Amino acid sequence: MIATLGRAGVVGAMLEVTVRALLNRRRTLLMLLLVSAPILVALIIRVAGRPADPERLAANILDGMVLRSVLPLVALVFGTAAMGSELDDGTATFLLTKPVARWKIVAAKLLGATALTAVMVVPAAILAGLIISGDQGGGFGLTMAMAAASVLAIVVYCALFVALSIVTGRALVIGLVYVLIWEAVMAGLFEGTRMFSVRRYALALGDALDPTGRIRAEFDLVPALGLAVVVTAIAVVVASSALARYQVRAPE
Repeated sequence: MIATLGRAGVVGAMLEVTVRALLNRRRTLLMLLLVSAPILVALIIRVAGRPADPERLAANILDGMVLRSVLPLVALVFGTAAMGSELDDGTATFLLTKPVARWKIVAAKLLGATALTAVMVVPAAILAGLIISGDQGGGFGLTMAMAAASVLAIVVYCALFVALSIVTGRALVIGLVYVLIWEAVMAGLFEGTRMFSVRRYALALGDALDPTGRIRAEFDLVPALGLAVVVTAIAVVVASSALARYQVRAPE
């Protein structure tokens, strides 16, 4: 029992350290500015007058701005920094010399990145959706459906980016290519590529929960959730294996 509590304490300490490290002033300010963009757009739309179909517009804004751009970028920053920053500056040596299972380290980093991304993105998405259509028909239900979709996307994205930061030192660049080119462009051009799109998994969940029918998904819910689970599990396994093979260098 004591040993179990001790191990749990180590994981909790790793999570706390991860969150504190990720919340440096410059990074936090930049992320807050990024997540405020959908809210600002929603306010401009509301001030300009109610659109003919506010639910459709809310769905387009939450998909186009949040799921397609803001969310993956925030997840990329937090996901790659959670472990990548420690590997880059050498502070990970202290952690990797401890008798802690590598998957627990990955889990702590993933939980930290996921929690911070969700705390910043989800409330912003909900507020933007409610500003546009929350008081009209099924606007509240649509907004909550997209919030749930955002949570799913956050978990998968963070798992991918944490793994990427352990596997390569160019995680941020590769992640930007994936977000800005693959997710934003390529995954919408060819049908076969959609099964590798995290955004498509999230939209399937949003479509299933949406009472208005405004969210359009190209996946059925069960295959989408299955793919999301598989991708997340593979990312955790790859990250844990890569961390287990990581060579801790003694100081010169």
